[in-house]
Amino acid sequence: MKPPSSVQTSEFDSSDEEPLEDEHTPIQISWLSLSRVNWSQFLGLCALPGCKFKDVRRNIGKDTEELKSCGIQDIFVFCTRGELSKYRVPNLLELYEQCGIATHHHPIPDGGTPDIARCCEIMEELAACLKNNRKTLIHSRLSPTLPV
Repeated sequence: MKPPSSVQTSEFDSSDEEPLEDEHTPIQISWLSLSRVNWSQFLGLCALPGCKFKDVRRNIGKDTEELKSCGIQDIFVFCTRGELSKYRVPNLLELYEQCGIATHHHPIPDGGTPDIARCCEIMEELAACLKNNRKTLIHSRLSPTLPV
């Protein structure tokens, strides 16, 4: 049952509450051209599949099916396990593996930055995926904003 339209939701709504309804729109993937760094490939960027937080109500099953249907082969995940639980997708990494999507998990706490050695490791893995013409995606915690 939906609340009356006169009831305003608080900006402090808990992500622990059950969602009223999941989002039905396909997950939006933005394709970043890497031509500026002399690569012919594109890198996919999208919001966290299945995320349920505040006013975001993604459906994890539909989102992963959409990623599979787009031919995504590798996904880079920077969320920590705690963040995946916070956004109500605690088993997302295992779901990717079950779907046959190679998962590159490099947990970086929100607002944190990896050290230079970790950055190099991530960049080497990403370069290997792109050199092997694998359709690769990075997703963020919430919705990415790209300049037009």
